[in-house]
Amino acid sequence: MRENTDDNNELETGLNAASLSRIKLRRPKETTASPRKVKSGDITDRLQTLAEELEASKPTSINPEPAFTAEPEAPAKSPARKKTKPRAKPAPKRPASVPVDVAPAPRVVSAVPPRRANWARPAAASGWQKKRATPDILTYWMEIRDGNRYPSWQNLDTAKIGKYWPNCTLVYCDRAVGRLQLENGFASEIRQAVLAENPHQKYVSDIDFSPMVVDWVLSLARDVANSGKPTHGTEYFPSTFDEIPLRVIALPLSENQIQVDHVLCYVQKLD
Repeated sequence: MRENTDDNNELETGLNAASLSRIKLRRPKETTASPRKVKSGDITDRLQTLAEELEASKPTSINPEPAFTAEPEAPAKSPARKKTKPRAKPAPKRPASVPVDVAPAPRVVSAVPPRRANWARPAAASGWQKKRATPDILTYWMEIRDGNRYPSWQNLDTAKIGKYWPNCTLVYCDRAVGRLQLENGFASEIRQAVLAENPHQKYVSDIDFSPMVVDWVLSLARDVANSGKPTHGTEYFPSTFDEIPLRVIALPLSENQIQVDHVLCYVQKLD
């Protein structure tokens, strides 16, 4: 009886090994396709399409050289020659216990600060909050364009801009001197439009237009004034407790439909 049991076990073991040898594993096919690119966003594609359209309709009379350049740095002064003077008595040395104040070397501050790594962000507020739908500023730019190559700054509706895009700024491109400057009168009209929309509520902007932010906005407006095409950019700026991501959409304006004389810049705080 024992011999029969051993024979059965050996037979089952042989059958299992034979069945396993006939199993063919399916290996995944190696694909040489490149990894899928991250979607850049609808505003990027739309601005790129608009830029290509403006480039195709660009008049040949436009000077290809940029009219606006960055503010030049102050040239370094050459050291003056020392005049020989009679030797004066050496000043008495200070005691070792008195510290000597040494002025620190000046630091070059970039217009856009680098993003701080491993910076903790506060948790999102609990609860569901419904956001108010805001019209698209690029669609508004296309509407006031009215079939022309560019819209004019005179077509801007400050009441509508103040209602939907209160953080807009208008940059004037002075080609006579090759400089850019913010239109303060436009900002005042925007503020008045916001107050007229909510007369019982004090208007406080959610964006701090610090010198770094203003310099960054002007740099994007400079690119638009030189190229005649819209652009946008996103950067992180420091705040009291965290870093705030800001996005700027810079749109060209022109009265003669050839050269950009104003740039409408929409500064948006990203979530």
